[in-house]
Amino acid sequence: MEKETVNQEDYYNNIKKLNISHYTGEIPYYSKEPLRCVEKKILSKLKSGKSLLDLGCGSGRFSTGAAQAGFNVIGVDIVPRAIEAAKQKARELGIKNVSFLCEDMASLSFTDNIFDYVFCPRFSINAVATFSKRREVIEEMLRVAKDGGTIFIESFNKFYLGQGIAFLFKNIIRDFWRYLSMFYCFLTGKLYKGLLPGDIIYESNKIIGAPRGYAHLPTVFELIRLMPKHIKFKFYSIPQIMYNKKFDLLKFFRYSIWVFMIKSR
Repeated sequence: MEKETVNQEDYYNNIKKLNISHYTGEIPYYSKEPLRCVEKKILSKLKSGKSLLDLGCGSGRFSTGAAQAGFNVIGVDIVPRAIEAAKQKARELGIKNVSFLCEDMASLSFTDNIFDYVFCPRFSINAVATFSKRREVIEEMLRVAKDGGTIFIESFNKFYLGQGIAFLFKNIIRDFWRYLSMFYCFLTGKLYKGLLPGDIIYESNKIIGAPRGYAHLPTVFELIRLMPKHIKFKFYSIPQIMYNKKFDLLKFFRYSIWVFMIKSR
């Protein structure tokens, strides 16, 4: 239904402009943030000295941390000022094994099969508007990863119950009305110009006065649809990663879901 009722390219580009403005405003916050515990845990299980791509690197929070952990890192982001801040941070820390590029992660300039690890942490995948573009990002990750390489993606979870069942139902009802609006546009031949199901525009809670940002809140079922059928993948919650837990009964009701993918040889 999206293809018939929504100009996806315009929608994507409008959200992209919004995100550039939003994340430019949040640079002072993220440039000072360290690696999170879950990120340290994942990196500790990998072989240092390997090549690592950080997609949606922002001002270099994860990239510089991974480089300090011994990986050869390239960070990519669409926000020019964030890339400038990341380069400045690396210079100040004296880190030589990291570099940064201003690019759209849906169309990377790298050749095929060059990274041992590809990371898309801290919900960067959810800043990509439209399902088709998120699928392109996944395909780009797989393209630039080496055979046998691993891809790590962190995503929001629409089924998160931490804010109560009422919050979940509010999201479901809101998306129901959006689908109805899109169906009406489909029947009448009009162009739907509202937000797509699962999308939100939110106020920054990192820096007072920063422009509003965009995020997509997917269900686990949508995440499964995003994954290419020939690729092996598993979902993990943060408690599973942190404490090596095989099972987590609340895995699909937590704030975030990690997806680990292995590119087949």
